[in-house]
Amino acid sequence: MVVSAHPLGSEAGLEMLRKGGNAVDAAVATAFAISVVEPLSAGIGGGGFLLMYQANKGEIRALDFRERAPLKATRDMYLDTQGKVRTLASVDGYLSVGVPGTVAGLYQIHRQYGKLPWATVVAPAIRYAQDGFIVSDRFVEATERRKEALLQYPAARQVFTRNGALYQPGDKLIQRDLAQTLRAIARNPNDFYTGRIAQAIAADMAKNGGLITLEDLKSYKPIWRTPICGNFRSYRVCSMP
Repeated sequence: MVVSAHPLGSEAGLEMLRKGGNAVDAAVATAFAISVVEPLSAGIGGGGFLLMYQANKGEIRALDFRERAPLKATRDMYLDTQGKVRTLASVDGYLSVGVPGTVAGLYQIHRQYGKLPWATVVAPAIRYAQDGFIVSDRFVEATERRKEALLQYPAARQVFTRNGALYQPGDKLIQRDLAQTLRAIARNPNDFYTGRIAQAIAADMAKNGGLITLEDLKSYKPIWRTPICGNFRSYRVCSMP
């Protein structure tokens, strides 16, 4: 069974199972697909957590691939000159961005436990980006909530609006630039951290007052952590620590 926030995400995971892949292949394919069809809730510019139960060992593992603060981050970076919090500085704009962990985390879990070729698990996401998908009511509600931020940044405006007008339910959203990026990741996921994608991220950050550098991207590593577990009646419950 594959469960996600979008039917196309779940379908991507099922496609891997039908090809003979395992649960990790399905999870990675679903996560990449969600980065295309649910871009306002998850994406390759973000990070995540993964809990994995290995039935043959009776063991649960936890992988932390959340975003990290850039090396140039400081304690007071979201305060104004009077020491007051700049409300949106940690939410919108270049200073709000952490060093992305999604690609590194998904690649690590797949490298250790996946069965199908890496390019195969990224393929559905590439297809959804290249060919497009029909936006849902949920997608439109999310873009409505973030409309001001989407319109503020030219790149976001170009992708998520039509000349400033938001997509409506039933419209098709095509993201060819994202498809190109995902193809590069399918060929070599390290491109995101040390190659042309990394250089593009670092250059854009430097140009717009962001803090992420090539050094930040190159040094990013997911971390295996010990899950936190407790007992509830007859059940053992485990989560991220």
